[in-house]
Amino acid sequence: MNLISLEPGGRTIELRHPSESVYHVTEGDGTMEDHAAGTGHEVVTGSMLFIEAETPYSFTAGTSGALLLGGPCPPDPSLYQPKES
Repeated sequence: MNLISLEPGGRTIELRHPSESVYHVTEGDGTMEDHAAGTGHEVVTGSMLFIEAETPYSFTAGTSGALLLGGPCPPDPSLYQPKES
């Protein structure tokens, strides 16, 4: 499981995994952007998100920031490998 903490207006990089992902918005609000569909979905505290395998997505926090708990299942090992410059 992953914990994503975003400052107000903060944004994740584009994420994409070979397996499904599930997230719980534990605090705050914001938008989950589905880059394949070109859509955004508003999320608030208590929202649960299901993201299909291979879907490119990102999160943007609202004015109060956001705390998300979850991730791909099974875990995506590429999340824990150092990125090359």
